[in-house]
Amino acid sequence: MNALRLPRFRRRTRRRSYSLRARVAAAAALGATIIVAVLSWFTMYAIERNNLAQADQQLAVTSRVVLIEPVLAVTVLGVLGPTNDLALTVRNADGSLASTGVQLPPLPVGNQTVTVDGNTYRVMTTTQNQPAGRIVSLGLPTTENERATAAQRRWVLWAALLAVAAAAGLGWLFGGRAVRPIENLTQRLDGHGKPGVPQPVDGSGVREAEQLADAVNTMLLRIDRAQAETAAALETARDFAAVSAHELRTPLTAMRTDLEVLRTLDLDETQRAEILADLHRGQNRVESTLAALERLAAGDLTNVRDHVATDVAELIDAAVHDASRHFPTLKVRVDTDAELVTRGLPTGMRLAIDNALTNSARHGGATEALVSAHRDAHGHIVISVDDNGRGIPVEERTAVFERFFRGSRAIKGGSGLGLALVAQQAQLHGGRAYFDDGLLGGVRLVLEIPDNPVFTELSDKRQS
Repeated sequence: MNALRLPRFRRRTRRRSYSLRARVAAAAALGATIIVAVLSWFTMYAIERNNLAQADQQLAVTSRVVLIEPVLAVTVLGVLGPTNDLALTVRNADGSLASTGVQLPPLPVGNQTVTVDGNTYRVMTTTQNQPAGRIVSLGLPTTENERATAAQRRWVLWAALLAVAAAAGLGWLFGGRAVRPIENLTQRLDGHGKPGVPQPVDGSGVREAEQLADAVNTMLLRIDRAQAETAAALETARDFAAVSAHELRTPLTAMRTDLEVLRTLDLDETQRAEILADLHRGQNRVESTLAALERLAAGDLTNVRDHVATDVAELIDAAVHDASRHFPTLKVRVDTDAELVTRGLPTGMRLAIDNALTNSARHGGATEALVSAHRDAHGHIVISVDDNGRGIPVEERTAVFERFFRGSRAIKGGSGLGLALVAQQAQLHGGRAYFDDGLLGGVRLVLEIPDNPVFTELSDKRQS
């Protein structure tokens, strides 16, 4: 039986991190190394070329005397003996040779550096002012010059190493001052989450640090706003759940009592029908409450990105048509502007209009209603529903928008959430909902929302 092989995951090793100050010092040292290496190479090359130029100049001066009679010069140098540093070799056309103690090898015309018996010579070979076929080679020892050049090179290398070390030290010293705004930014950021009033992160002193501080402050502001919204939504959800449980407990308790009565008592048909009707009313109340709670929860999850181009007049026409079917005794008239398009939540706005008409017909007992929508001079769209119903007492006109509040003139069986849904949609659109005295003898429900033009979307649609 083969054992089950599990995939083996290789643990990723974390790369070693270095401080920004160390990185600045390393960058300064690296930059200094590159610059010093280039300068050192040019310096050593220039020193070598200068020493060779001096040797060539010395050969040119000496050759003015030697080339007058090179063979005689060889004899004179031979008499002077080994104390003389010059090496002279004369080669004639017939193959005869005259040379000092150091014989220079055959060389082409020009200046070359050669090694003879372990010693280095700078040699000038020429045929200038000589008989045909004669070649004269005049050499100067350059061993001392090479030693001097080597010493100069060592000084250049020591100076280069010192420059690199100084650059690294200065980079470390000044790098600390350069990265101090970043360190201060980090310390302020670490203290942002501590108790107390959070202070904005300050990165003044360095442009990059200021830009980073602005980005961090923007991010922290968004995080704080998101945390506040989350906390508020959680608190609202807790309150909402508690109130909902309380409101649903009453009809559920009544339904349980009715079921116990049906199960334990011997009832006649009239009593049984009454209890069944009560159960049906309780079931309808629970169902309507749950449906309203679902719509309220959906509204709480809505944000600005869900707003789209909405034709308010078209929504009102559809809502009035449906209300006429559901409430045949209610006659509804419409008065809207010809073109009333804004950015909004079509479903939510339709829900608010439906609830307003339902409230007029079911709880107000209205037989006539007027739905109007117009733009006002203050940049708002005002939607109003007038009816000839029982109305709402002035002292209750604000409280009826609260969740689970039922007015004193409302019929039994309502959930107390219809007008709360209207108020929620007004708030989601950035407006407000309120009651006023009606034109038809009842009450007027006003939904006032900001007018958000959609010229860009409309132009795109026309172009398409």
